[in-house]
Amino acid sequence: MKKRAIALLAVLCLLPALAGCSGEPSGKTDAPQDGAGSAGVEVELTEPITISFWHGIVQEDMQKTLAEIVDKFNNGIGKEMGITVESFAQGEMPDLENAVTAAIKAGNTPNVSLTEAAAAANWLQADCMVDLTPYIENENYGLDLDDYYDVYIQDSRSYAKPGYYTLPQYVGGEVMYYNADFFSEHNLTPPATWAEFEDVCRQITAITGKPAAGWDEGVKCFSTLLEQKGIGYTDREGKLLFADKLDEVTDVISWYQGMVQEGIIRTPGEDYFFSGPFANQQVQMYISSGNEGEFINMKIPETAKFEWSCAPIPQFEDGVKADYCEGFLICMLDSSGDAATRWASWMFLRYMQSYEVCQMINAGESRLPFLKSVAASQEFLDNASPAQLAGVAQMDFFYTYPGFETDSYTSSGLHDYVVIAMDNILNNGADVKTEMESLLNTLR
Repeated sequence: MKKRAIALLAVLCLLPALAGCSGEPSGKTDAPQDGAGSAGVEVELTEPITISFWHGIVQEDMQKTLAEIVDKFNNGIGKEMGITVESFAQGEMPDLENAVTAAIKAGNTPNVSLTEAAAAANWLQADCMVDLTPYIENENYGLDLDDYYDVYIQDSRSYAKPGYYTLPQYVGGEVMYYNADFFSEHNLTPPATWAEFEDVCRQITAITGKPAAGWDEGVKCFSTLLEQKGIGYTDREGKLLFADKLDEVTDVISWYQGMVQEGIIRTPGEDYFFSGPFANQQVQMYISSGNEGEFINMKIPETAKFEWSCAPIPQFEDGVKADYCEGFLICMLDSSGDAATRWASWMFLRYMQSYEVCQMINAGESRLPFLKSVAASQEFLDNASPAQLAGVAQMDFFYTYPGFETDSYTSSGLHDYVVIAMDNILNNGADVKTEMESLLNTLR
């Protein structure tokens, strides 16, 4: 990838079920209520032990790096302590989550697994998802939570049961891609505010005669605009924060719909994602996940190469800064209560949270560091892609979708309903307030 990012102003100035123990965490978590203090979880392993690790990593480069990480553990800390990790690929993340759910029902779960918040919320219904609180607080082998960005700590404990049930592993955020050559040629500046975005889009449309930009996923457009306006999307219990603010929701979503109807922005349509239209210069700017880079480069025609870069997504001048982040989480599963197995699993999980592993994961062009120390390291900054630089610049105001399950809907179900609603609004011209009322009636 061509890295112009303008150093991003130097990074703009530098988850049916599982559960665990109770104990509401705060800055430092309270003592667990399973009869074991943070020191009580520590076990001296007197004989070799093998633990299983399931994942849903399918990209070739990420699989290679993950294999290197597991090998490093097995030949280092694992060898010293008599722990061997057996890693098993389970297809993509939905395949992994289905496999773990089946394993839970069969009583044969993996010891450590990657997951997502919605899946973790579902697994939490059974009694085999381990609360990581006493392990995190262990005096000798715990974690320094001060080195984590706040969003990832909040996300790790944003479940119906108190405690830490997941930790970040492969994380990323949304960024704004733009055609750097086009912007330079026409003396345009990547917009930092939505007012600037609207103005730049009109200028681009006047030049090209085409829509200037777009947003890959309507559901993320919906939730981010609501977060930025201070309306909110959901909380950890699944409360719809926007339900009582339909007039405000209507105003902001109608504003975005208006730009589509005006023709200065568009939806992905049959392309599904904007990497293709952007690579073919049908649009000069779009918002999407930070992993789009590899797809853009694959799709740019050899005869029409151009330099592109990334910037943070626009914000409302009178709003609250917010940007959506997502990722794969890691968790410990165990219904046996075997202390040695849990301790061995923690040793591996702890290694997966280390500076070394975080740095290895971020050697790619799209993953973001969940540790502040890695984000600030010269090694990361010297090798970061435009999307990574733009992502790190937004870390302090990232938000996530908490996993939850109510009597009427789940976090993933809500997501799917919003996808349908935004498709009707942006592609079919549906009245925003009518569509929102219909959405809420469906969920009640």
